Amino acid sequence: MTGDAVQPDRARVRRVRRARGTRSRAIAGAALVAVLLAVVLVVRAVSLSAAQGEYDAAALAFQSEQTGAVQIVTAGETALDDAIATLEASDGKVLTEQPRTDLADAIDAATGRLSAAAQELTSAETTADASTASTTLFELGGGIRDDARALASFDFGVSAGVDGIAEDLAVPVAAVVTAMAEWQAEQDRILAERYTNNVHAIGWTPELDECIGSVDVTAHYQDVPTIAEHWSCGGKDFPDDAGTMITLTGVHAGTYRVDGIVAMLNASRNSTADVPRGYDLLYQTCQNGQSATMSFTALTRVS
Repeated sequence: MTGDAVQPDRARVRRVRRARGTRSRAIAGAALVAVLLAVVLVVRAVSLSAAQGEYDAAALAFQSEQTGAVQIVTAGETALDDAIATLEASDGKVLTEQPRTDLADAIDAATGRLSAAAQELTSAETTADASTASTTLFELGGGIRDDARALASFDFGVSAGVDGIAEDLAVPVAAVVTAMAEWQAEQDRILAERYTNNVHAIGWTPELDECIGSVDVTAHYQDVPTIAEHWSCGGKDFPDDAGTMITLTGVHAGTYRVDGIVAMLNASRNSTADVPRGYDLLYQTCQNGQSATMSFTALTRVS
């Protein structure tokens, strides 16, 4: 074999050696990357596990505090609703407005506190939604720890501060309830002492002569709503002072306000055409039993 023939073989050998070296370095580099990646993943897994543990603990504590806060605010809102209902129910049913004024002030104060607490609970929901504990490939737990710190640092102080609202409202509510009871007792007393007249029948002279109450005589007064009674049978006791409240039972049963005597007619000179119109009801009696002084008292139905 000549020298010229050997030279090409040596060149091929060098090329093969270089190719083998390149492959070896590539393999070694890949192996190093794999080792480094494995190390990163292990470190990441350890770090994420620790961070996740912190997050889970913070989330659990947050949820517990949030649940407690919601319960406190809900109880306060229930007490507030009850107080508002009491205030509305007491309108016009107390002897003095001071208890209602005090309750209204307490309701305003409670409403402001609960409004602030409701805003805090909304903020808590926003914080919880933002703290999702999400990660990226090379995340080592920093984001999770930030979320954990956000949850752990959230303060439910405003919600906790409304814990006593029910007690704060209880006193003025009780005062209004007492005031309503006093008003009702007064109404019962007034009702018991109120003049009551029983319209026992519809008719004319025979029914009037029974002398057991008033008689509806509308048909005899051209359909003008009228009740009548003999003076001696109760007409002299029928109130005619304007503003007096009376109760009618039987026919035309209800509560009426007396508007006073609106006509005084003489049976010998006047006719049914002279009976006053435009009133809910008239009460007619002959003053002192005389047909020359037939009084007509107007009544306005209240209930």
